[in-house]
This record gives sequence, C-alpha cells and structure tokens, in this order.
Amino acid sequence: MDQRQELIKWIYDFLKKNGFIVSEPDLYGLVTFDLICRREDERYILKILYNVNTFSKIGVVPLIKMSALTNSKAIIIGEKAGNSKLERGVLYFRHGVPILSFESFKDYINGESPFIYSAPGGFYVAINGQKMRMLREKNNYSIGYISQKLGVSRRSVSLYESGSSATIDIYLKLESILKGDISRNVNVSITEEPSMPVNVGNDFINEVLNMMNNIGYVSEYISRNPFDGLSYNSDSHLMIGTFNSINENTNRIISIKKISEVLEDTPILINMENCGKQNIYGCRIISIRDLRKIYDIDSFNELLEK
Repeated sequence: MDQRQELIKWIYDFLKKNGFIVSEPDLYGLVTFDLICRREDERYILKILYNVNTFSKIGVVPLIKMSALTNSKAIIIGEKAGNSKLERGVLYFRHGVPILSFESFKDYINGESPFIYSAPGGFYVAINGQKMRMLREKNNYSIGYISQKLGVSRRSVSLYESGSSATIDIYLKLESILKGDISRNVNVSITEEPSMPVNVGNDFINEVLNMMNNIGYVSEYISRNPFDGLSYNSDSHLMIGTFNSINENTNRIISIKKISEVLEDTPILINMENCGKQNIYGCRIISIRDLRKIYDIDSFNELLEK
C-alpha cells in the first residue's frame, strides 16, 4: 500500500470511529474526491493527497460546485507540500480550497479550529479585533503605545483591531503586551469561486438538465463524477445520472447510490431507452421518453411514485 492509500485508510477509519457515515474509498475510480461523509449536519467532501502540491486545478471546479450544492465543506487532507511537512494547527490553501494535515483535520473534527493560516510571506494569525481593543483599553494603552512597542504604524494597529491578521511574530508580541489570547479561528471553507467555464459537451445530458429546470428544479452539471448533475428545490435534492444503457454501467450506478446515501439525496437514473426496470440497486429509473412528457413537479413526483 502506497502512502496516499494508507492515509485514505487512516482517515476512513477515523471518520467511522467518530460517528460519520462514510462512502467507500475510490468508488471504482469514478470520483474527483476520495471520501464523502456525514455526521448529523456536518458534511465533508475530502480530497486526500500525501503531497498536496499534486492537486490539479482541473479538479477544483467539480469539487467547489459539489461543496456549494450539497452544503458540504470541501477539504484537502495531506501530509506534505513539496518537501515540507504540513504543520499541525495551520490552515493552508491551494486554488482556494482549504488544506489540513491529518492531525489538524482530527483536531478540527474534535472542535479545535485552526487560528493560524499560511499565505504568501509566511504564517499568519487571525486576530479577534474586538477582544484586542478591550484588552488594550483595560490596560490603558493607547494605539500609539502599542504601535511603538510593536514597531509598526498606528494604522496597522487599527487594522488589527478591525480584524486583520498579523504575522506570528507580531501576534506573539501583541499577546505578551496585552496579556491575553486575542486569536480567532480561521474559517475552514473555500475562499474563491471557480473561474473556469464548465462545458457539458453532451447533448443528452444538456437535454435532461434543461428538462429538469423546466419542471421546476434548479439543475447544475457536475463534471468528473459518476453522476452528471444535481437538481434541487426547496423540498428535494436529486442526484441525476444519464445513461445510454443502464445494463452497461453497474459500477457507476452503485457509486451514484452510495454517494446519494451519504448526502441524503434521491438518485434518479435517466436512460436513453425504456429498459423495462423501475429501479436498479435502489436507484429509480426513468426513460428519456417518459421524462419528455413531464411538465411540472407534481407530474414528475407521480412518475417517481409509480
């Protein structure tokens, strides 16, 4: 077993022991993520790489879209960035996706969010500006006094009190001067929207998602996954898979079913032809011919109930 596979196994075992419902690793090599898990309201989509520098921008768009549409947090878990070991308690980012070491991820799941993050120029500490101001005033220190002690401008001190971050050395000086912890937790979430356009490039998938939109769902194409799209409204979330032939895609259907179980979505398979089956592996099957006859959510639900 290579280092990455071993890391996936450790994380899988950790999640199971901590009460998560977890998808099986890999899922036949059909997914852009490695594990997807849920514990009550917590949902995570995990990409696991021993060396996080191997994370490609190609995988960013589907990861971010899945995170947004399923109300899940997308996190990359790794052990190294190039030749450097990822530090425990430090949040990193790559292409806007948060990165944690396995130890940091365990701390996070156990309620200890990081307050240090890596950015160009080094490590930074997120500052609780309100608490900093309170401690400064409690000690009867002026902004000018703090700036003189730190060797920075008054504007910098004002920015810290507005919630700006500080380098670790500045933060440690501040903590010593104010005699208190003024750190705040960093938000472990995606920091940017994907800039690359998504090209469906498949007329069948386009037709299905457009029909779902016309019925009354909001539908989004998701690339590089066993399912083709997610459709949702205020009442239901559907995981849509399109098939030229249901009988030729056993692994893909099983993967859709397992992911939908973790996310509590309803798996819907749209088949090019009428295959004579109503469901397979617990996934409901609708022929494209039947879907073309549907014009609203009520008639769609009636079709599902059949």
